[in-house]
Amino acid sequence: MSFVFRLISQDEDAAPSVAFQDSVSPGYVPLWEAVGVYDALYNSDGREARDISRAIAYGVDRVADDEALGRLLPPACRLEEALRFLENVHRGCTIHASARVETR
Repeated sequence: MSFVFRLISQDEDAAPSVAFQDSVSPGYVPLWEAVGVYDALYNSDGREARDISRAIAYGVDRVADDEALGRLLPPACRLEEALRFLENVHRGCTIHASARVETR
């Protein structure tokens, strides 16, 4: 099972559509808590992407700058994958700033 982060876009007369989606293993939760992005990722359903992009950007910086954070991860998880995921989420939040966050 994986954690799925989506941004749902809805133009005025169109049906809602997935503007961005990425997924990652739930094994990253200790890292997300340590770098301050847990709430932005897991408790942001319904919020606009612009509302969480700053927290995600901060998390990207923390993960990129501190390799020691890798010790928080189980053996099957890699810090590089965490950085890839956060960078993608941040990019999605920046490009689709008015999209609504949906998590699964």
